[in-house]
Amino acid sequence: MTVAPNPSGFVWQWEWELPLIASLVVSEVAYVVCWFRGGLAPQRAHLAWKHLAAFTAGLVIIVIALASPIGANDERLLSMHMVAHDLLIWVAAPLVVAGGVPLLGDTNRLPWSLRQALELLTSPGVALLASTSLLWVWHAPTAFDRALAHEGVHVVEHLCFLIGYLLYWWPLVVRPEAIGGLRGHLARAVYLAVGMMQSALLSALIMFHGTVLYTTYLHVPGATLDSALADQRLAGALMWYPGAVVFALAAALVIREDVVGPWPGPRSARINGIRESPQPD
Repeated sequence: MTVAPNPSGFVWQWEWELPLIASLVVSEVAYVVCWFRGGLAPQRAHLAWKHLAAFTAGLVIIVIALASPIGANDERLLSMHMVAHDLLIWVAAPLVVAGGVPLLGDTNRLPWSLRQALELLTSPGVALLASTSLLWVWHAPTAFDRALAHEGVHVVEHLCFLIGYLLYWWPLVVRPEAIGGLRGHLARAVYLAVGMMQSALLSALIMFHGTVLYTTYLHVPGATLDSALADQRLAGALMWYPGAVVFALAAALVIREDVVGPWPGPRSARINGIRESPQPD
């Protein structure tokens, strides 16, 4: 949906795209149903209100990133586009993981094929490679400009960021014993540092580049070379500094052993909030 800009050039309206809102509403309803029934697994998982709150907050952040004036202006201002990306990868993704993963209960009791797929996709190396690759590929000028020119490609871009960073945050959010979990403070610190370096390098490249990287923004009504460059520097800063804050908070929260579910395994599974006694082999 195209909204006519006001005289200042900034769009203040919200863009309520039906496919986006419908998919998020369906996701929330499905989550609530699963949350009330105790998760997706046959055995009931220990689910708390904080899990429901985290998942719901993640969906709300997606709406703010894509439907609010932030999203309405992402084709006019690179800085707003970067804010939308920041919200998707640094805020929405970890909240959705924190709220959604506990629905799985004990991952060791999942069907073999699903367990194998999760072990591959959420292994720290694969998750880091996937998220980093998607971050850099979609910020390449050709891909970025193409996303701005075609709404369908733009949607795919946002989905790639969200999915890539759902994978990235998984090893940091789940328990160390769970599928994809990182064991030990050092492993989490290194994983966070590598992820932070990728974001910092990209944001520095955008902020300090001497020419306009994404030429679409030169063709926005009222834009000049100087204004586009100034907006690009602001976009790099908005990617750099909030990302650094999020990584610092993440370090404080996840460089420890007592991270959230899914529950580690049969020997220490929690069902209905009660720790089971170890079972004989």
